[in-house]
Amino acid sequence: AITNKLVQLNGHLCRQLCSQTLGLIAAHTVVCREHFTPELALRLITPECSLFYARPGESSSFSELPFSDPFWGFYWPGGQALARHLLDNPGRVRGRRVIDVGCGCGAAGIAALMAGAASVIFNDIDQVALEATRLNLSINQLDHTDGAIAATGQRVQFVSYDLIGQWPPLCTANEQPQVMLIGDLFYSEEAAARLADWALKAAAGGRPRGSAAAEVLVGDPGRYYFRLAAERANLRLLARYCLPSEFMYEAGPGTGAVGVYATMPKAADTNGARPELGTID
Repeated sequence: AITNKLVQLNGHLCRQLCSQTLGLIAAHTVVCREHFTPELALRLITPECSLFYARPGESSSFSELPFSDPFWGFYWPGGQALARHLLDNPGRVRGRRVIDVGCGCGAAGIAALMAGAASVIFNDIDQVALEATRLNLSINQLDHTDGAIAATGQRVQFVSYDLIGQWPPLCTANEQPQVMLIGDLFYSEEAAARLADWALKAAAGGRPRGSAAAEVLVGDPGRYYFRLAAERANLRLLARYCLPSEFMYEAGPGTGAVGVYATMPKAADTNGARPELGTID
């Protein structure tokens, strides 16, 4: 009886914290469609928001802000291109199981659901990002109940621990993903190396023997560490998008062309040609 009461109390506290987090996200963001995928309404940190201008060390009030590193509040260019590609090419995910790695605001996974994916795992090590994703699912009238099958037959799942290196991911049981989405995660040498090796493992099928391969789709504007990892991950360019400058402010100056790439198993690359990598920022 005591155990049941503790479980109920923990559940109540979790729901209360989630409700508070959703309220803070709503208070410090605006619903925005001014991006490369206007089909998606997303709660984002824009120039209209005070949080947009907050910087560590520049304001005595920075420590008082509710989020110390709200990366989930920005629609990064690789994610925009990746989501655009899925909406324009729904056959890549229709009826398939998808995992959105480092999902941030959840845009790529939401685009996959809109394109007809059977299920999407939203994965991010920041619990606030997952709450932001739940909010964005709701705004776009998509079910956001963890593990439940919606009226459309689609299912979503939220995973907050680091999955990089696991293939198939332990959280997927007997329904491992068929498509992996990676947007704008090549931000350091270590992250790029881990992602490149993991992408190859997923594209080849990984272990245990007999585990199915996945199609790995990557969106990136050609950042330095992405370039270093691209050949290692055997990436090939699928599409290049030129984002308007007003959609690119998050990535810094000098960007514009954003690529969507697919990872091929090494054995499949028989012509010896180096993959086209697109534009460096």
